[in-house]
Order: sequence, then C-alpha cells, then structure tokens
Amino acid sequence: MLFNSIEFLVFLPVVFVIYWFIVYRQLKVQNAFLLTASYVFYAWWDWRFLFLLFGIAILNYFAGIAVEPGRPEKSRKFWLLAALIANIGTLCVFKYYNFFIDSFINLVSLTGYHLPRSSTRIILPIGISFYTFLSISYIIDIYKEKLQANRNVIDVLLTLGFFPIVLAGPIQRPVTLLPQIGTERQFDQYKAADGLRQILWGLFKKIVLADTCAVNADYIFANHGTLNGSVLALGAVFFAFQIYGDFSGYSDIAIGIGRLFGFDLMRNFAFPYFSTNIAMFWQRWHISLTTWFRDYVFLPISFAVSSGLHSEKVFFMKADLYIYIIASLITWFLTGLWHGANFTFIVWGMIHGFMLILYQWQKAPRKKMLKKAGIKADSLAITIPESIVTLAVVAFAWIFFKASSVNEALSYINNMFTHGLFTISILDLRGRGITSTLIDGTIAIMAVIIIEYIQRDKQHGLEISNYPKPLRWSLYWIISFFCLIYLGDQRTFIYFQF
Repeated sequence: MLFNSIEFLVFLPVVFVIYWFIVYRQLKVQNAFLLTASYVFYAWWDWRFLFLLFGIAILNYFAGIAVEPGRPEKSRKFWLLAALIANIGTLCVFKYYNFFIDSFINLVSLTGYHLPRSSTRIILPIGISFYTFLSISYIIDIYKEKLQANRNVIDVLLTLGFFPIVLAGPIQRPVTLLPQIGTERQFDQYKAADGLRQILWGLFKKIVLADTCAVNADYIFANHGTLNGSVLALGAVFFAFQIYGDFSGYSDIAIGIGRLFGFDLMRNFAFPYFSTNIAMFWQRWHISLTTWFRDYVFLPISFAVSSGLHSEKVFFMKADLYIYIIASLITWFLTGLWHGANFTFIVWGMIHGFMLILYQWQKAPRKKMLKKAGIKADSLAITIPESIVTLAVVAFAWIFFKASSVNEALSYINNMFTHGLFTISILDLRGRGITSTLIDGTIAIMAVIIIEYIQRDKQHGLEISNYPKPLRWSLYWIISFFCLIYLGDQRTFIYFQF
C-alpha cells in the first residue's frame, strides 16, 4: 500500500478514528489494533511475506530475552551470535542470493568455463533491510544493557513492524520507540496538526518534485548516448532531486503519520542539499541509517583497529587518520552493499567513503589556511561555493546509484564530459516530448529549494504554525492543488527496493 494511493487515503482515516475514538485509553487493545493495522498495511503488498516479517520479529522477541543481563555470559554471547546470524543470514538470502550466484558464474567464466545460469530467482521482500536493522539494534542494545528485554510480545512486534516505518524507515531504534509504545498516549491537537502539515509537504515532494523529475531523469539516462553533455549533467541533477523528493518525502509522511498517532519518530532528513561539505551532508541525509552504521559498524571497527595499534603513526600517517580510513572504507562498502545487490551501489558507497576521507584529511590544513588568510569559515564567499561543490559531488555519485550497471554509469559520465558539457543545448530536447516536464521539474526544484531554504531552521518545509492563518491556508490549498493535478500514475518509492 503506497502512501500516495487511494487505498491509503481510505486506510489512514479509518485507522485513526478507531485508534483515537474506539480503543482510546485502552493501551493494550490500542497497541494490538495498531499491530493488526500494521500487518494489514504490509500484507497489502504481498501477504505471503507477512509470515517473514512476523517470523523475524518473533525470533528477536525470544532472542532479546535470551541475551538480557543476569543470564550466564557464555549463553548470552551464544544467543546474540545466533540471532545476528539469523537476521543477517535471512537478509543475505533474500537480498543477495541472485547477486552472489550471478557474480560467481561471471567470475568462473573468466577461466573459460561457463556454468549454466541459475533459474532460481528470489523475490526481495519489501522493507526487509529496514526491519532487519531494527531487529539487529534491538538485540544488540539489550545485550549492551541500553534496553531491557520486553516480555510483552505485542509491543515488540509493533516496535519491529510499525506501519509508517516498516517499508522504508526511518530506522527508529527500539530503544526510543519501545518506551513510547509501552506508555499511554494522549491526543495532542498541535502535534496532530503539525503531523498533517508534514504529511502534506511529504506528498508534495513525492508527487510534484520526485515524480516530475523522474520523467526527465529516466528519459535522459535511457538516451544518454544521443544527448549533449549539458543535458546529461541536467539529468544527474534531476535524479538528485528525484531521489531527495522521493525518500525525504516518504520520511516526512512517515514522521507525520507517527505524530497523528502520538509517536515522535526521529528526523531523517535535515535539508541535506544545503550542506557545505560531504560530512555535513551525511549528518543530514538518511540520518537514521547513517547513525545506525556509525554506532553498529564504524565505531566498533574503529575501536578494534585502535586496540591493535601501538604507535602514533602508521604508514607515515597519524594513527587517528589511519583508523578513520580503515573504518570508513569498510563502513561505506557495507553501506553501498546495503542499498542493493549491484556493483553500482558499492561504487557509489566507496565514492562517498573516499570523499569523507579526503574531507577528514584536509579539514585541519583548511582551517589553518582560512585563519591565516583572515577569512571566516561561515562567510557567504566560502559557504556558497562549498555548497555548490558538495551538491556537484553528490549528484555525480548519484549517477552510479541510478545506472543499471557500472559500464552504463561510466558511459554516461564519459558522454557528459566529452559531448559538450558546457554547451547549452537543452533545445535539442524540443520535439522529444519532454520539454514541458523539463520546465515543470525545474520549477518544482526551485520551489522546494526556496521553501526549504526559508524553513532551514525548522523540522520540515511546512512547519508554519506561526504564520498568519490566511497565508497558512492559502499555502495548504495551493500545495494540495498541485498534488492533485500532478498525481497521475502512482509511482512506487525508490527505497522500497532496498
């Protein structure tokens, strides 16, 4: 069930009314109803995979009890390892089986021996990467005594399958969601109203921005061999805003729905395209995933590497930088692989890993250089060019994310730089049937940039409760109008494939 579908337009109000007016003030019944609604929401896509979601949640419910403090340490470690193997193993089978089999066959073919292609193709369950990571954090946090194992099976199942976040996040840690589920919730009119505003803004970014940009990006990438370099650069920009509108729009809708039901879900995007460097970008983009990899991958690897070092320098570099390089490369390799079973995602991840290493390496010399030149780091003369460069790097990396293969991405990049990158030839697209969508997409991009720049100190683009009422309602009606006229065909959300 898509957030931008007619079915969900019926589903949400029905669940809201029952939740607040029929089972209100009955916490156990309320949570059981919310769990039922969440499973109906998930089963709407494919009811067969509901058993997988339920099975993983039940497994982690019992594993959480098995690894709680007070039990023999040897037993706790055994069940922790068993639970991690079960969670990660399930993810790998469903998400990477086809990738590993095909890669192995291709590798063997280099020797001249050709293995038959496997006819077995495993369907990827929607949202499996997200609810698997929720489950892993639940187990690890109990083992590390950051969270108590919960004996209420309904509460645990709801934590690992809450319908706004089960398909594409935010990856709301059980350590913050479970206490909210176990506490009686009061209807907050202000919170609900702001939730509706955030839902509306998320729908605008999905329907008007992302889906319009998608038409342009899809056409330009599909025909990159016949288009001018400047058009290909524009295609990369369109995809950059498509994926931003698509994913941040989903997160806004999910967070807004959470607020309707009395939950505070973590912010997942903080206007990342206004970042002045790549580190700031990843502090603002997909925050729930970035912090998950930081806490469960980057920091443990950093600690493991540092514990094995006994000198201040390694290979003529400071030990701290060496630790950062090792931990970053492993983390970003896994981040890329998490996004999909394709080498394009691995290359995308490694680009960001190398850019973060480069940023870390030049951070101190840059600070000294600016201080010596008497230039403030936050002056517009510095921040504007740095923001443009950061966005250019991010958009360049998105080419690999969008392309179906590494060869296609390299071909796109080669054509972009060799076929008139600085030659304005948008008019070459006249007669190809997408001139109007180019204009629409450009206007949508500019509208989102302007609104979010004005609102850059707020939680989302429509946090306007302090605006005059006539202005607020004018904006609501205008945005709703554009959502309706651009609704068209329902496009699925990009991150559903992960």
